[in-house]
Amino acid sequence: MHTLASYDELPYDSLPLPETQPDFLAAVARLHGFEAPPPSRARILELGCAQGGNLIPLAWRWPESVCVGVELSRVQAEAGADFVRRLGLGNVRILHGDLAALPDDLGQFDYLIAHGVFSWVPPAVQAALLEVCRRHLAPQGIAYLSFNVAAGWEKLQPLRAALVGRTAADLPAPARYVQALRVLDELQTECSDPLLLKEIAYLKTAAPSYLFHEYLADFNAPMTFAEFAARLDAHGLRYVGEAGPRRAVVELEDAWGLIPESMAGRWLDAEGALDDAFATRFRRALVARDDAPCAQPPQASALRTLAFHADLRSDAEIDLESATEQDFVNPAGNRFPIALPAMKAAAMALSGVYPNALPYPDMVDAARRLLAGFGLPAALDEAAFDAALFQLVIAHGVMPTAWPGTFEAEPGEHPRAHALARQQAGSPGWVVSGARHVALDLDPAGRMLLAALDGSRTVGELAAWMRTSLQASGRVPALDRLDELTRRQLWLFARQGLLQADRDTPDPA
Repeated sequence: MHTLASYDELPYDSLPLPETQPDFLAAVARLHGFEAPPPSRARILELGCAQGGNLIPLAWRWPESVCVGVELSRVQAEAGADFVRRLGLGNVRILHGDLAALPDDLGQFDYLIAHGVFSWVPPAVQAALLEVCRRHLAPQGIAYLSFNVAAGWEKLQPLRAALVGRTAADLPAPARYVQALRVLDELQTECSDPLLLKEIAYLKTAAPSYLFHEYLADFNAPMTFAEFAARLDAHGLRYVGEAGPRRAVVELEDAWGLIPESMAGRWLDAEGALDDAFATRFRRALVARDDAPCAQPPQASALRTLAFHADLRSDAEIDLESATEQDFVNPAGNRFPIALPAMKAAAMALSGVYPNALPYPDMVDAARRLLAGFGLPAALDEAAFDAALFQLVIAHGVMPTAWPGTFEAEPGEHPRAHALARQQAGSPGWVVSGARHVALDLDPAGRMLLAALDGSRTVGELAAWMRTSLQASGRVPALDRLDELTRRQLWLFARQGLLQADRDTPDPA
């Protein structure tokens, strides 16, 4: 079967992508008045799945799901299939194949994921991808399709043109990447546009695969939202909502009493206007069949039917007494301003139980208890609270979910990581994924510790084992701090949902 040499030579990093989680997609769909299938028992198809770094953790999380990944790069597809065999996971398959020639008996899927595919393939393959969505989506199924947006890419096109024009197209991908870095150095001295200079600085530190496939590949076709919506319509599909973080969402005036079908045209026009206003560069669109119920702009009232999780901290002491705006920061360094005291209390409560999620009523109760614990009035203005929560949700400061889940909160005396985390940690080139589908940046010592957590050692024995192992490898931190560092790392693993219930015997897996 044909495979793309550039993707074998310079493959994309195979990472967990939080915005593709079906529990999150189902929550976003519900905000738009669309009820997607239960994620924990879903059929999930990922097109362009690389080696399965995004799909395999979903299959592990939901053993009652059925997951299929299709990847055009033979190298990555075979690496993913080998990983699945070693893990012994029976509900996921990674196939080497072409999305334009999928098996006829593949069946229908509740969730279809195609991240980084649509804008980067020729028009005929784009059409084939939309046909796959129409043919293989279940009646209430949701497809996630990411694409580049013309409004944000208009000013970046000269940079792509320069990189394509000044590098040799016949070079192997790694060699052309090295050549592109030299071109970026040249452009940095020639350019005076602040936007392009910022992009050049980013590209010089970005993953090689991103620079190559975004700026040097044959296809990168940004489009307007109106063009994308028209493509959907031509293939029997319709827009459901946006899964990416946003600074604003559509609010239609004079829409009271209108059914979703009556406001659809105005909504789609307004989405395009938002792209122009904010120079949107990238979209993560949710799509359904056109015979499914029509969605609508997101409604804050639907928040009360969902659960939420957040991993936030504040650099300053949190002021729960006044509506003073304070920044809360997530692990990626993104800042989210919160002013409403009840919402600050809710952010504290969510962060305190992370990676577990709290259903809306439990979150409100936890916020009230926190306020009361500080001697403050526990009364809560529900309209103001919902408005503040809605802004955090659309910005991805707080993540909604249709599946709360339950995760171990403490390392226990015999810490034991689940088999997926141990295999990821012990497999070079594989990223460890947290319970909430985030990629964890672990140093070699952290990966070594995680891979060893089979439940056979106590915390003290693990620290002694780490001391011996690090001495043998020549990587020795201050020995008097090693016990403390080991315990701190174990708590980090627990906070990311990588550990299972403590037990006396080691895990045979």
